Amino acid sequence: MRFRFRGGEDCPDWVLAEISTISKLSSIKLKLICVQILNHIEDEEVKYNVFTKLIDNSMFTLSDVKGLVAALTFILQSALRNDVESSSLDSELQQLGFPKEHAGSLTKAYTDHAQKAREALRRTSLRYPPPRVDWSVDYIATSSKHGKINEPLINLNINGTPCTVTVAKLDLILSELKLASKSIKNIKL
Repeated sequence: MRFRFRGGEDCPDWVLAEISTISKLSSIKLKLICVQILNHIEDEEVKYNVFTKLIDNSMFTLSDVKGLVAALTFILQSALRNDVESSSLDSELQQLGFPKEHAGSLTKAYTDHAQKAREALRRTSLRYPPPRVDWSVDYIATSSKHGKINEPLINLNINGTPCTVTVAKLDLILSELKLASKSIKNIKL
């Protein structure tokens, strides 16, 4: 089955397996856990002591707790990335096997924090460190193998990957990068 909160993909089996563990929580505790997860997505510090207070350790093993938090984080992040409406998310969670109260609790937390969490995800997505570029220019007048050349060669080292190009190829690379940059700027989100 395909789900909107997954971007039209099927839900992974490991998430389906965690639904029975999630169902053992009360809907109020589930909402509070989801709020903590969403706060973490919004770049706030994770308050682990809240998780330990919310989750009864006699009922859950450490493995259960980790799986539960991972599954809820996966569901919430997927819904945020795919900009799913809360009514659609509620319906799809029930189709997955969430009890109605649990789906409603998760959806309520999602609705209350969606805007701030989405902004936090946008700030952190597609961010790469700037490339480290070293370069030098070699001007070769003649070569014993090729005779008279009279053409500069540009030696590039981009993030540790060496490359040697001619001026014409460098101009082509530069014009294509400018075109790609312009196309990206024209995309409206």
